[in-house]
Amino acid sequence: MTVAGVEPATVPEIRTVLARAYAADPLLAWVFPDEHHRIEATAAWLGVLVERYVAVAEVEHLREDGALAAVALWGRPGTSLAGGPDLLPTAPGLLRALIGPRRAWKIGAGLRAIPSPPDDTSFAHLNFLAVAPGVQGRGLGGRLLDRVVEQCRGEGLPLRLDTTNSANLPFYEAHGLAVRAEDRLGPTGPLIWRLETPRLH
Repeated sequence: MTVAGVEPATVPEIRTVLARAYAADPLLAWVFPDEHHRIEATAAWLGVLVERYVAVAEVEHLREDGALAAVALWGRPGTSLAGGPDLLPTAPGLLRALIGPRRAWKIGAGLRAIPSPPDDTSFAHLNFLAVAPGVQGRGLGGRLLDRVVEQCRGEGLPLRLDTTNSANLPFYEAHGLAVRAEDRLGPTGPLIWRLETPRLH
């Protein structure tokens, strides 16, 4: 979504905020255990998805003093983030380049081990919600999340998201989402929680 009078968020800005905000996230710590290179690797890997979101899905964002402060990336049911067959890099291919094929296969197996939720095509999905570290604690993430929830509600869509950070659960629950499932990403991966807003009738 483009807000009147607000400069659109660019791919480099978004991937930078995501990488810095997710530096200690259990999922990214599992994928990229070397903390000295994690931020750069996260920016590169998630940047592939960011490009697709900017192209085909929804980007909500807030700025402070001109700098990107918070961003939410979400998609309506049926939104495909798959790029064209000739576009590089692919997310799996880049992951193999970053961490090697053996570890990439292990990570991929853990991600694939999570069963697909029922009625997945009837939900909007919030894939990323991040606030730049320097401005966290000011309510920016809540403002963006409320914006997404309200827009989905206006379209009659329940919203679904996943998180591997247990510290985020009270925040999401305070904004109307409830935990519907808990799984583990393979034998060595972190726990992951699926949250949803109530289904509208």
